[in-house]
Amino acid sequence: MDGVNYSGMKTLTLVAELGRPDRRELLRRELEDEGPRGLLFEDSLNSDMLDGGVRRRLARYLGQVLDAYRRRRGYDAVLTWGEPLSLLFALLLKLTGSRTRHLALMYWVSPRGKALFLKAVHSHIDQIITWSSVQREVAIERLGIPATKITLVRHPVDQRFWRPMGAATDTICAAGNEMRDYTTLITAMRDLTIPCEIAVRNDPSCTSRRLTTMDTILRNGSLPANVTLGSHNYPELRALYARSRFVVIPLLPTDTDNGIRVALEAMAMGKAVICSRTRGQVDVIEEGKTGLFVPPRDPRALGQAIQYLWDHPEVADRMGMAGRQRIEQRHTLDQFVNSVKGIVEQVIAEPRLAPV
Repeated sequence: MDGVNYSGMKTLTLVAELGRPDRRELLRRELEDEGPRGLLFEDSLNSDMLDGGVRRRLARYLGQVLDAYRRRRGYDAVLTWGEPLSLLFALLLKLTGSRTRHLALMYWVSPRGKALFLKAVHSHIDQIITWSSVQREVAIERLGIPATKITLVRHPVDQRFWRPMGAATDTICAAGNEMRDYTTLITAMRDLTIPCEIAVRNDPSCTSRRLTTMDTILRNGSLPANVTLGSHNYPELRALYARSRFVVIPLLPTDTDNGIRVALEAMAMGKAVICSRTRGQVDVIEEGKTGLFVPPRDPRALGQAIQYLWDHPEVADRMGMAGRQRIEQRHTLDQFVNSVKGIVEQVIAEPRLAPV
């Protein structure tokens, strides 16, 4: 299939995903258009994917790291996806003096605890790959990590799955859980008559202050009549985007690119976006061209932006077309995988002492 690696390298990738479906199921979903492609990365990098199973979070991370350490000699490089896995694996390599080639995909290193941890263990990360220009600057300027050690890539979206559908639009929507400010959105919607659906995962067991669940939204009071709340699988979320004239991403103040996944999915489907202007959300949305920015925690400004795009569908359509073009030029899944593959190949090619 497309993307299969023939270079002979072999990698191991640690992902934070819980109970990742097996290869047969991922292939079925891809062939039946039930979700974004899940095999391109592992095939292109000839990578075994090591997920966290169903253990509790800390036990899951520790289990993955220990498992990867035991298996490391069977691979040319180990990739860790996300700060917890990356930092723990780098620490273990440092404590044991291992020279295993290690590449870390990281996107939020600025919180104090993570920053101090990374500063202490980055000697055992050969290359940091990030898609946040703000976080790259933090690592270089605040933590003193060499710029040559941190590569900025474009955040990916599967442009084949998330694609324009040509559906009639009768609503707007918002989606996502992390660092969302749905309180401001709901306040803005109370003064409007435009229908809006909020799509979030319903996980009442989640206690993270960064994640917004259905229960969190409902605890803040009843919803206005024009706002509905739902949890969607991939095809359902795509259908919701398709029915939406544009997509709203209300964010709490943050210095990383929270909201980028939804922004890219919406743009890939040819939809304009309205997003809170945060310090970290700077790499994707072009003001006035692919969407609109509004001040955080400002329901009046958000409501005005929503009413404007609703009343001017030709503007929303033009922004949506520009967004799709930007995706095809810079943010496709294929481009991302090829970029990461090239970085891994460069690290593997660098001469070094025999691994231990």
